[in-house]
Amino acid sequence: MRHSEYLEHVKRHFAARSDEVEFAKAVQGHEKVVGTITNLNLDRTEPILRKLYSPKPRRKPRDPVCMLRAFILMTLLRISGITQWVGETKYTALYAILCGFEPEDVPGVGTYYGFKNRIVDGPFRTRGENETPQSVLNARAHARNFKSEKEAKKHEIDPYHSQSEKLAQKLLEEAGQPRAEGFEKILEDLLFQAGVLPSIESGVLDEIDSTIVSGDGSILPTAASAEGKPLCSCRKQGVCNCGHDRLYSSPTAEWRHNHRTDGFEFGDRYYHIITTVNGHDFPLIAVMPGGNKSDYTLSLQAVDRLLKAAEENDSGIGIKMFVGDGHHDSNAHYRYLIENGISPIIPLSKNSRPVSPHLPGKDEIRFDEDGTPLCGQNARMRHHQYDRKQNKHVFSCPAKRGTHRNGKSVYVFREDLCPAGRDCKPDSSLGPFVYIKSEDDPRLFPPVPKDKQAVQGNIQAAKRLGTNQCRTRLLQPRQHVSKRPIRPDSADPGQHRPPCFHQIRGSQNGWKRSRRHFLLEK
Repeated sequence: MRHSEYLEHVKRHFAARSDEVEFAKAVQGHEKVVGTITNLNLDRTEPILRKLYSPKPRRKPRDPVCMLRAFILMTLLRISGITQWVGETKYTALYAILCGFEPEDVPGVGTYYGFKNRIVDGPFRTRGENETPQSVLNARAHARNFKSEKEAKKHEIDPYHSQSEKLAQKLLEEAGQPRAEGFEKILEDLLFQAGVLPSIESGVLDEIDSTIVSGDGSILPTAASAEGKPLCSCRKQGVCNCGHDRLYSSPTAEWRHNHRTDGFEFGDRYYHIITTVNGHDFPLIAVMPGGNKSDYTLSLQAVDRLLKAAEENDSGIGIKMFVGDGHHDSNAHYRYLIENGISPIIPLSKNSRPVSPHLPGKDEIRFDEDGTPLCGQNARMRHHQYDRKQNKHVFSCPAKRGTHRNGKSVYVFREDLCPAGRDCKPDSSLGPFVYIKSEDDPRLFPPVPKDKQAVQGNIQAAKRLGTNQCRTRLLQPRQHVSKRPIRPDSADPGQHRPPCFHQIRGSQNGWKRSRRHFLLEK
């Protein structure tokens, strides 16, 4: 269904039900949602969704664009279960109309799960006899042993090369390769075609060739049980902690410590990158490979996929700066970002201090805790400039400052700023100098100097705030639909939680108490 046909569908049903009081109240209570979903043009997503179905003529399936719109509307209304959502569309005509369905002919539960499985399995293709679709594997119970998994990870540690260094090297070597077909690529392309590209064309996202982005990761709790189902009979014999494998519905979820809540949560780590324009946060990409991943590796994967997705979708997006917290403070991040022409804005991690850079051929130079060179009198030298042609930083005497005398700009020596009280190099207006190339230590001497990063703290604070706001909206607590027959736009958004990554199974009887029954009782 094209967007023009969808708008005609909505107008026709709204005109036919204009005299119904209950329908009018529902429209009034969902005014913001109606405006959002009807203005969302999903025509560009149709070629992506058509690849999920067999090209051979078979029974006509449900319109994939309408199915995608139904999932988006389900998320906007913060309904957390497919079974519950199907009941809502059957008893609330407004929801079926906004999805693009006829109120008397809405998809069932199996249709929604079938569409979701098609996205998980990727583009349609003929599989071999022994090849199992990914959606079938995900639905099975998985035998796991947390202790064995933890011990196996210890043996994977390389004492000479960190995980981020090996990943950065691999990503740089595979920079010219396109993204592999699959679940992640489909979701990323849908986001670009339905959200990013229209925002660029409408002028909402401007200066796309020099975009400033920020990224951060967090834990997404899963609805899967953290206890599992035992495979042995040790409990009958009185042995509780036997250490045998157990069956879990989630193949990747683990117990993780959340430093924001100072507690442990059972789930998967995810990472998202956003850009902030005029106070509005625009998500560009989100990755969640599953398991106990850290920001050190997830951030590199997210940036790499963002660069490839932007290029493959012809968006014209070019990243100028990347803003991250201390969890991105590693040589691998600086090396990867600089190789891709991105200026890193990353503070030094508290766990990495004090620092002692090792620069080839510069053993005589002493450094402060943050990497600033010290002059012969143990004073912090002043960063004079960054030579972009030669990619090197220039540090000068901290006691020689610029001023104006007799209408001219000159540099004068200030004895109060020098510990020795004398000019060590009187024949130079700014000397002595120290030259350090970024490639010698990109972490301490990135293209944007650390002192300039402090000056640009407002940029960093704004971008990090936007990332935190996106995470807060993503993890908002949810409220059962039956407790709230009509959702006014003034409702507190902090009382709901959208089903973004994990499908949370709703109550089997929750949807039976519909809005219609609630209004009739009133």
